[in-house]
Amino acid sequence: MRKGYMYAIVSAILFGTAGIFVKLAQNTGLDSVSLLTIQYIIAVTLMFLVAFLKDSKKLYVSKKQLFNMAILGSVGNTLMTIFYYMAFEYLPVAMVTMLLFTYPIMVFVYSLFVERQKVDMRKIGAITAAFLGCILTLNVFSGGLKYSSKGIIFGLLAAVFYAFMNLYSEKRLENVDALSINAYSTLFSLITLTVYKWPVFLFNGQIRLESLKYIIILALFCEIIPLTLLYAAIKYIGSLKVSIISNMELPTAIIVSFVILKESVSIVQIIGAILIFYAVHLTRIEERIEAKKAS
Repeated sequence: MRKGYMYAIVSAILFGTAGIFVKLAQNTGLDSVSLLTIQYIIAVTLMFLVAFLKDSKKLYVSKKQLFNMAILGSVGNTLMTIFYYMAFEYLPVAMVTMLLFTYPIMVFVYSLFVERQKVDMRKIGAITAAFLGCILTLNVFSGGLKYSSKGIIFGLLAAVFYAFMNLYSEKRLENVDALSINAYSTLFSLITLTVYKWPVFLFNGQIRLESLKYIIILALFCEIIPLTLLYAAIKYIGSLKVSIISNMELPTAIIVSFVILKESVSIVQIIGAILIFYAVHLTRIEERIEAKKAS
């Protein structure tokens, strides 16, 4: 179980840095689809290479598992990432991150009403603390900012498909290796993107060295490692707990924005970050209580 929490935490921290590098890559002139296409080409190549060298047998999957990974990649991963990256074209990094992390509420509602999962006060407290922490971290109540409605819609759609990814992988791909899930689903995402927009830009010299630098960082530290850890964490502790812990991405995004972009951080935002960490702590306590009851 401890591995599951560590995987979820590291995944969230790495995802929290994504917004900065997406912004930097977009500033070099790349649109979201072109950026993702190159990112996926690099990620797919590296993941299949690592998986083959590590244990090639894990790459052998059934037709049903391959179909499920095709759905996860072409629907979940593709649409989540496209909407996520497009939201950065209209909104600040922190706001996009906040919108994406409404997805734990979606997972919570699904678990409660569709799966009829037992939800105690500790889980309710954890998800409430996480959501309130997100709001405070973004200074939503300050009223000083006006956001693009198009950007907000893109951010919320990214959250919907991120929730889908968490739930679908938990239900349909329980017995598949996490790296294999990531490799195959990203491959299907790449195929979907090339069908949508053939990457002619790869052959006409539009890719600048500066763009490539940020794309490699995104492929390694915001795609391969965090997504593989996310799928592994879901296997250990389930999608609901992972979704709560993943809120750590928001304070990470705030900190990275402060360090790299020199954005200011208020006391209210610090309180919000503390609430998010408290939500993660509550989730961990609940796991210990459940483990004691089981023993």
